[in-house]
Amino acid sequence: MSVFSGNCLCGKISYRCYSKPNTIFNCHCVDCRRATGSVFGTNLFVPENKVEIQGKVSSFTHKSDSGSTMTKLFCPNCGSLLFGRNSAKPNVMSIRAGTVEQVEMIKPLVNVFVISKIPSTPIDENLKQAARMPS
Repeated sequence: MSVFSGNCLCGKISYRCYSKPNTIFNCHCVDCRRATGSVFGTNLFVPENKVEIQGKVSSFTHKSDSGSTMTKLFCPNCGSLLFGRNSAKPNVMSIRAGTVEQVEMIKPLVNVFVISKIPSTPIDENLKQAARMPS
């Protein structure tokens, strides 16, 4: 039985995850802001081998500022960004929180890349903060 599930805007891509998230971050890096079209992205990190994807996703690959290869996976029909991979973190997949059906489980633990946060973006001061991505 899956722990959580979700889908893209048009419904052509859906997924089930058979693991609770290892962690949940709000990321304020420029890449996440541009990829999501929002002031930050919220990501659930899970073991990649615990995610079952229905439908064919498209991908975009680029280098992060640390030099690792980042891959964004999205719906080729509606453009919804659903997943991400980082070559520095094998078997870890990020799932974009806005695609999750069980919204009550989205409880970020930390704001990362606050060094590049848009100044007017309010953040929950009760959450941990990291200037960059913690190791």
